[in-house]
Amino acid sequence: MSRIYLSLILLLAALGWSAPAMASGDFGCSTSWKLKHRDMTGCDNMAILSPGNDTRVNLVLLIGRGAPKQGLTPPDSAAKPGALFDWAMFAGYNYSGPETTAYLNYANGEGSRCLSNHLGADDFVAAVEAERKVPQRDRDELVRARRALQPSCAGAAGAAPIAQSIQSPRGKLFERYLSGAAAFYAGDYDAAATVFRSLAGADQSWIAETARYMLARVEVNRAQVDAFDEYGSPKEGFSAQAGIIDAAEANLRDYLRAYPQGRYSNSARGLLRRVYWLGRRTDKLVAEYVALFRLAPEKRGIDTADLAQEVDNKLLPLLTTANTTDPILLAVIDLARMRGPDSDKPTDCCGTPLTLDELQAQRAHFSGNPALFDYLLAAHALFVDNRPADVLRLIPDAARQRVFDYFQFSRQMLRGVALEQSRDRNARGFWVEMLPGATLPFERPALELALALHDERSAGLERIFAKESPVRAPDIREILLKNVAGPQLLRRQASDGSISRHERGVALATLLYKEMGHGLYQDFLDDLKSVPANAPVEGSLYDFAATNDPPLGVFLKPGNMGDYGCATFRQTMMTLAKAPRDVTARLCLAEFMRANNFDQSEFDRQPPADQLGGTQSLFPGQPYSRLEVYKSIIADPQAPARGKAYALYRAINCYAPNGRNECGGTDVPRAQRKAWFSRLKNDYPTSQWAQDLRYYW
Repeated sequence: MSRIYLSLILLLAALGWSAPAMASGDFGCSTSWKLKHRDMTGCDNMAILSPGNDTRVNLVLLIGRGAPKQGLTPPDSAAKPGALFDWAMFAGYNYSGPETTAYLNYANGEGSRCLSNHLGADDFVAAVEAERKVPQRDRDELVRARRALQPSCAGAAGAAPIAQSIQSPRGKLFERYLSGAAAFYAGDYDAAATVFRSLAGADQSWIAETARYMLARVEVNRAQVDAFDEYGSPKEGFSAQAGIIDAAEANLRDYLRAYPQGRYSNSARGLLRRVYWLGRRTDKLVAEYVALFRLAPEKRGIDTADLAQEVDNKLLPLLTTANTTDPILLAVIDLARMRGPDSDKPTDCCGTPLTLDELQAQRAHFSGNPALFDYLLAAHALFVDNRPADVLRLIPDAARQRVFDYFQFSRQMLRGVALEQSRDRNARGFWVEMLPGATLPFERPALELALALHDERSAGLERIFAKESPVRAPDIREILLKNVAGPQLLRRQASDGSISRHERGVALATLLYKEMGHGLYQDFLDDLKSVPANAPVEGSLYDFAATNDPPLGVFLKPGNMGDYGCATFRQTMMTLAKAPRDVTARLCLAEFMRANNFDQSEFDRQPPADQLGGTQSLFPGQPYSRLEVYKSIIADPQAPARGKAYALYRAINCYAPNGRNECGGTDVPRAQRKAWFSRLKNDYPTSQWAQDLRYYW
């Protein structure tokens, strides 16, 4: 498991926080390839402040101040930033690694106090080894004893390790600290507090600081006793005692006053936020987060992605526009309140739909950030009221910039969408002018999507696939190849050695599938010669876009196929090239489609008109449907009896086993399927298929 995902999982699992209701489901959604996203799905996040974004993404765009200085490699180094992304992908580009947040994991892991044992052991050993006033024999014994401390917070406390025969005064300080650590991990908070309190004034610097920090951790753990259920989720109605919360806050503040830049200061601040969360002290929790927002990312002591995750879980469920005046938090809430009715759980976060009057009433809170307020007004105009002219008035043209931060980029992208919606003739030039400044992850692909959408609807695909085209994102190009491109462009791309092997494979797979299904049989045979003899066979053309080599070998499979006694696929296609109405060959092509799960193929599913690839396909002919083939043969008075019987059998089975048509084409009512069943049984009673078929659906 990558360290990034481990961090995010710990943040949810070890903390015992439930999944954020305001963020996204992140499961089972499909991507909508367009620029304007009002509904949140979890798949359609963009580097544009938008109602359709996950609230965590919007928060990172507002507080990230550009890309982090560390760790720009995502969890999967093969995964490139795209125009549309989910939270996990985006978080990977805003996470600098556990080295920067090692002690913050104490804050993240207080749902299980034992989570910090490993780091605590390493620190103890390092401190002992560095203490020259402790003899080597004592150091060895102390290290042995600390390594022997292996607590299990889920079970009964084991015997505390004993450091034997420690003689040196400094060694005895470490020995006493070790007894406090053992009590802490055993859940004996009174004993642990007594030990750590006695060591807070020790004359050994590591012990003095760590004891004071651990004294605060003791109180934090007291505050969350019985707070979580067996699954690590907060218990409904739990409220920590005010006195315990006060004690935890006081001890954390005491540590931070004594060690404002101490080795545990970042963790202490994280624990302080946790204490406020446990105590439902929302005002103080807001103040802590606002203070973090105002710091440069490298000064926060927490990665931007982790901070966004924490805010999303800890704060947003408690927050409305009525109990905060911070412009960053207001912006996140306001954008969520602009979501449409089809959003994933739109009412779980942030309040009712936002009216313009409510938004205008917040103006005073944005006095220090008027550009952000103007952006929110523009977003409301575009996403809610559909008034692109207002966007153009609120956001001036600033397309030519050396570098866009995410907020500047969002402003100009919103203006560009308004230009497109207004059918402004300068829209394409605006996108092109933005390209040089789109240097942060996810910015350039968003612009390429904008250009592809524009050119698809104005200049056609030739400009997009020209040698000098700025549209280079593979997913964008391949969507257009699969959904819009005609035979000539597909054939050209399939043979162009200057483009990626994957794009060539996508073009050839699309070309062959559509020639086969749209009745261009001789063209299919001619283009089949371009398939390498060693082309991969395994895999499905449904998911080939995720592989380096589409399984083009499926078109070269030798041997007979299907249940009708067909010849090889190549021979079938040769027959169709000479006699397109040949019943046996048509049924055998249908068998090939069925055997390879090509029914209702993605190649034949046109995206919605407002999305990339949503314009009319340039490929001649109609999408293939097995059901329509069977209907045609059933209705053909010249079709042989064996062919009719098999067509009836397969047409009925298109609805097996749940009554839903899986073969494409125009649906037929259940009464028609019953009539087919009766006809098969009555007209062809001796056929194998009449005898095999027992039901209709």
